[in-house]
Amino acid sequence: MDRRITESINSCVKCGICRSVCPVFKEEKAEPFVARGHITLLGELIKGSIDFDEKESKDYLYKCLLCTTCVEACPNDSPTDMIVEFARNRVIEKHGLPLYKRIMARVMKNRQLMDFAYKSAGYLSGFLFNEKKEASRAGAALKVNTPYLSKNELLPPVTNKKTFIEKYKGKGRAKVALFPGCLINYAYTEIGDALVKILKKLKISFIVPQNQLCCGAPIYASGNLKDAEYLAKKNIEIFEALDVEYILVLEPTCASFMVHEYERLFVWLEDKQWEKRAAKIAKKIVDPVKFLYEHTDLAKMIKKLDIKTTYHDPCHLKRTQKISNEPRFFIDKASNFTDMKEADRCCGNAGTFSVDYPELSKKIASHKVKNIVDAEAEYLVTGCSACMMQLSGALHRDGRDGIKTIHTIELIYKALGD
Repeated sequence: MDRRITESINSCVKCGICRSVCPVFKEEKAEPFVARGHITLLGELIKGSIDFDEKESKDYLYKCLLCTTCVEACPNDSPTDMIVEFARNRVIEKHGLPLYKRIMARVMKNRQLMDFAYKSAGYLSGFLFNEKKEASRAGAALKVNTPYLSKNELLPPVTNKKTFIEKYKGKGRAKVALFPGCLINYAYTEIGDALVKILKKLKISFIVPQNQLCCGAPIYASGNLKDAEYLAKKNIEIFEALDVEYILVLEPTCASFMVHEYERLFVWLEDKQWEKRAAKIAKKIVDPVKFLYEHTDLAKMIKKLDIKTTYHDPCHLKRTQKISNEPRFFIDKASNFTDMKEADRCCGNAGTFSVDYPELSKKIASHKVKNIVDAEAEYLVTGCSACMMQLSGALHRDGRDGIKTIHTIELIYKALGD
């Protein structure tokens, strides 16, 4: 085991500060579901004194959002997220992955297969989904119950004729490359469209690499390092071949994963060459709102809209990328902005967490709904499409469809007055 991993495990002094901030612990009220509990369990797992064969034991590691709230609060900077991910890998090495996560990994490694799966869902949408255009964010509601998702659950739309990547085929040199992430590529293409229109207005050249793959974050978070390694290497090779100054990654989880976890993955795999290559690519990756804030005069072109807004901080934007002021700057310029209470409290989505633990995920989201309503906003703004999906669903369940959910980039484009 790499020395850095051992040092990280030993860095926890069991002070318990993590108990006061962990969204899961606030609901479960049990020690195994908090950072120091995770770290203790992992230490025992490594010693061989416990196993994670039973479902309840597996929950101790999988019932974690990887939101890094505990990492931010920890006086010793213990990287609990890394420790949990490492433990999950140990678990699947012994007991394997659930079937749906094995299928997910296979699909995510193949762009053509992902395209086929999404478009097939689109063709079958009339049989499987009811459109919910009047919801907080337009989406698709399931007509039937499934093993993982319940009837009437609000999901992203599945009716786009083309993916974002297909829309913007092009070659040659450019200032920036765009990496949309899977949700924006397939479901919320209008967010990517808004960024493209902004870049065109600013006369900034861009390219959308056609061979880019899923970043691998959902696979890596499940503990599946082998398939995460495949995706990381493929994307690094694609980015290395581009003659661009910046890589704008629209999804905060994707950006955070590429900037921090690609390098960490190769530390685990003890691959120094790829660790260096990952670190070099990470220097080019930037959130699009941060890019617009630091490298353009876009603020001078924005006109204030007569709408009331509030903002939700995505965990992987605020905590791991330290981006909080930049979106607020633009939102305040573009609207009548009120910061909600606990704006950075996790929404409870966390990818497959919301599939594995749907009721717990909804409980965590319900706290955000109250704070959104108390802010008296007409629009909830956020910079993450997964958070957008989670919170629009929570507002819909609470009968708050009048509060519309919008991405930061969409609001910025709206305020340009085109």
